[in-house]
Amino acid sequence: MNSMKGTVVTSAYPTLRLHTYVSPHDGWLVTTPIVEGPEKLVIFDGQLLNAYAEEVAAYAHSLRKPVERIIVSHAHPDHWAGLEVLSREFAQAPIGALPRVSAQIRAGGETMLARLRGLFGDAITTRVTVPTGNIELGEQTVAGARCEFRELSDVESDTQVLVLLPDQKVMMAFDTIYSATDHVPTLAGHFEHWLSVLADLKTMGEYDEIVIGHNAPTDRLAIDATAAYLHEARQIYARSKDAASYAGNLKAAFPDRAMPGFVDLSATLLYMTRPSTAA
Repeated sequence: MNSMKGTVVTSAYPTLRLHTYVSPHDGWLVTTPIVEGPEKLVIFDGQLLNAYAEEVAAYAHSLRKPVERIIVSHAHPDHWAGLEVLSREFAQAPIGALPRVSAQIRAGGETMLARLRGLFGDAITTRVTVPTGNIELGEQTVAGARCEFRELSDVESDTQVLVLLPDQKVMMAFDTIYSATDHVPTLAGHFEHWLSVLADLKTMGEYDEIVIGHNAPTDRLAIDATAAYLHEARQIYARSKDAASYAGNLKAAFPDRAMPGFVDLSATLLYMTRPSTAA
């Protein structure tokens, strides 16, 4: 694995290990967490680019345990495009998601991929892989570990899963929480409700490690950092007349944050749907 371009952060607990693969910047720092139990693995999310999905597969194979299942956190293609690779490498593993997530991928996957192929060309898949299994909400097990699945609405995406590992004090928040070093995609425009969800998550004080959808796992300070970003983005959106002004003002407000492409993408999508009477 010495030639791997991505990085893996591993946290060890008495009954499991959590491996979080992080792609390089050209793969948008997308994460693929792997929960390793005593006998099996569970993989979350499938990467944006096929090359980095191949790295995830190679790393999972190196753990020498069967993959119990693959779970997709939400419908944005940077988290499922690489399922073409993972479904081939782990053909026995069912792929599951929340029902609304699967429906969104089925309905809009081709359009999403077409947009991204303009950016990434042959580096990204041409095939939509739709999850076929439904995630059941509530308490269950992941690779033998006690966990809880919850559904979040109107955050970075319209629908997303939240996974809690109470014995390990790990919250898998995916794209609901972002690193304080990176820009936050605001492409769905759910400023108000997203902020209320973050406030709710902050009350869950027992979770010390937070696994996010872009960049390495972080801590509870990232909740406040994400909220501060959204407060500023909401104000900038209210006073910006078009995508260019929104992107420019937001980058100026957070000049030291990485991943400015998130701002450009968000601005494009926000202003595709913004009413013409808006400021």
